[in-house]
Amino acid sequence: MKPTNEEFQDYKAKATEWAQERLADPNTVICDLESTGLLKQDPDTEIAQICLIDTKGRQLLSMLLKPAQPMSDTVIDIHKITNDQVANQPLFPQIAKIISFILKDKHLIAWNADFDVSLLWHMFKKYEIPLPKIAGASCAMDKYSEFSGEWNVKRDGFRWQKLPNFIGEESHDAYNDCRNALRAMQKMAGEFDPSALTADQIDLNF
Repeated sequence: MKPTNEEFQDYKAKATEWAQERLADPNTVICDLESTGLLKQDPDTEIAQICLIDTKGRQLLSMLLKPAQPMSDTVIDIHKITNDQVANQPLFPQIAKIISFILKDKHLIAWNADFDVSLLWHMFKKYEIPLPKIAGASCAMDKYSEFSGEWNVKRDGFRWQKLPNFIGEESHDAYNDCRNALRAMQKMAGEFDPSALTADQIDLNF
């Protein structure tokens, strides 16, 4: 059932409050992954690139990973990471402890948590490595969709919002996607006004 105008405003206010709380918490970490496919379609999907940043935009971890199997041309066309680029990169089990150390007692945020967090947890389980002990996890896309207030009649829920390219750089890069997710959170919190950007600084065509 479509919310009333008052209910829409309540959703937006709660999204703003969430963003303000998460940005004020130094234990918030934003995550983005590039992968070999979609886990729901291919159970052998692995991570090809991972990035973790804090709420100041500082990189806590940013690197390519070598998947267990070569990536298809279709996937390469999306994120532009080639098999040659990952050929000599670490395997996930080699850096899993580093990820766990960074995420310990942190609140993990991803733009699409259903994809990123699910895949990250899948990788730990696949290689029989204990899951990171995090404080919690949130989906920034869900909050931004509530903040934007567009209703999807078919889904009978808020329309999922694509990650805006606020930084104006190549999309489908884990670090840039983390930065854009951070910008979206700052917009919800009232700390960032995209209307102040010039045409050269923003690109929504992705």
